[in-house]
Amino acid sequence: IMALFSMIPEGAILDWGALYLRNELSASVTLSGFGFAAFSLTMAVMRFAGDLVRDRFGAVNTLRVCSVISIIGLLIAGIATNPVVAIAGFAIAGIGISNMVPIAFSAAGNMPGLAPGIGLSVVTSMGYSGILVAPSAIGFIAEHVGLGTVFLGLPLLHVVVFALARLARH
Repeated sequence: IMALFSMIPEGAILDWGALYLRNELSASVTLSGFGFAAFSLTMAVMRFAGDLVRDRFGAVNTLRVCSVISIIGLLIAGIATNPVVAIAGFAIAGIGISNMVPIAFSAAGNMPGLAPGIGLSVVTSMGYSGILVAPSAIGFIAEHVGLGTVFLGLPLLHVVVFALARLARH
């Protein structure tokens, strides 16, 4: 569930971020691509730093802080009234989301009483379904309520991840 709920907002930004900037915030075609770029850049930088951060603060604390940061970023993107603010929100969300999935994968591979390969395969299957399946559902919902509202609702998934973070100590 942690991997799935972490990857649904990631998929939403990857698949719908540029359209949100273009259609709902009137960004130019050029500027609308910067939402994805900002998200990807901050995610990449923080993924490279992830092991250092997790080793220093522990998996549970890192996951909780990442959840809060991603919630803040998604809320900023959702309430944005201009593209630059939304891009900043996507960048902040990238910082938060960056280490949520690796921690979930690590916890799955270290579950007591469960073969690492089985735990990891179940979690990766569930997690990646968040990127593959959820964007179509998000598009359907957004058609009725708008992408801004969707980006305001996605943080609820990370609230659940925050609540489940204690399970990542394995």
